[in-house]
Amino acid sequence: MNDITSLGESGVNRSRAEELMTANGLEAIVATTPENVHYVLGSSLRATNWTMQIYALLPRDPSLRPCLIIPTNRLGVIAQMGITSADLYVYSDFFVEGSVEGKPSTPDIDLFYSLLQSVKTYAGPVEALEAAAADLGLKGQPIGVDEMRITPDLLSRFAEGLPGGQALPAYKLFRQIRQIKTPFELERLRRSAALNESIEQQLIDLIAAGVHERELAEHYRLTVMKGGGTPAMTAVGAGPRSALPLIENYFRTIERGDQVRFDLCMQLDGYWGDTGRTAVLGEPTPWMTRHFEAVLSGWKEALDLIRPGVKASDVFQAAVARVQKEGIPHYRRQHVGHAIGLELYDDITLAPGDHRTLETGMVLCVEVPYYELGAGGFQIEDTVVVTADGFEFLTHMERKLFVK
Repeated sequence: MNDITSLGESGVNRSRAEELMTANGLEAIVATTPENVHYVLGSSLRATNWTMQIYALLPRDPSLRPCLIIPTNRLGVIAQMGITSADLYVYSDFFVEGSVEGKPSTPDIDLFYSLLQSVKTYAGPVEALEAAAADLGLKGQPIGVDEMRITPDLLSRFAEGLPGGQALPAYKLFRQIRQIKTPFELERLRRSAALNESIEQQLIDLIAAGVHERELAEHYRLTVMKGGGTPAMTAVGAGPRSALPLIENYFRTIERGDQVRFDLCMQLDGYWGDTGRTAVLGEPTPWMTRHFEAVLSGWKEALDLIRPGVKASDVFQAAVARVQKEGIPHYRRQHVGHAIGLELYDDITLAPGDHRTLETGMVLCVEVPYYELGAGGFQIEDTVVVTADGFEFLTHMERKLFVK
């Protein structure tokens, strides 16, 4: 076991994890997806190919530290990023030579070299994972495994040493734990939302006749990266193309009278931001005004119901009914919002088939978009955290049809 002084903080909700592991009869769970590994560590650590295995073992007992299972070549990343919130178990050979004394160096190189000299190397990821479990006193104890990012043969080998030769699938369990955000996570979600909507406001300000959709999309992506984030979905559609839900090919130049719909997604420190707005260059037509007001009324109706104890499906039904009543009688929608966190769709959705109840600490994107091919589309999307008596906005842009 190799312990180094912690430089960071993990966002994992240890009390909730302990409660749900106890309810499922588990002594630990193993994260394998990048999002769940991030959740345990508090930092991103991604594989570069589908065969590379990176795991984080989270014990039920909150007094025990997590364990990180990584290939040896990732020790340099550990040293650079200051990921020290878990004990390290490395596997496979990887060779880096140490130079003679007096050569130029940096703190991360020194730490990398020190780790290479001090950590024990195991033959493979299963051997490293088994060693971590044994050091925690969990050998032969029931353990759940996030099945989404471990190869079937490795999962089978690890499960052989568990009761009944079985490992409980734990991907959904991780998502259940992650539903209730910690203060650590809320702060990161606020920062991601703030960066995202500040850039969205810049895009609205840039709208003018002759501006190309691609210019706005490129401005968004570049500015997100300059802000330390990673851009993802960049839906920037002008005129009739505002009705396209997803836009990957930009080819329209904005003309006077066009509506421009934005649906913008990015990550900052692993946590997602997702906001949407609609603008018009020139005077909105009565059709635009009527349809936007109907969408806005449904969005408000959804928010009026956001509070602990309300079913996600009830929020959906109320929002859709309100849009239909206020001007779009044929309105249809598969959901009117989704949880957000380390995943863009972080488990619960405000959908007709999701009858789970909202809880304090859940973070939701509430959206009631409308797409009409041949006419145009409208978007309004904001992020809120469920509080004891309702909700609190994490986004703060004006909620209106922007007129340029």
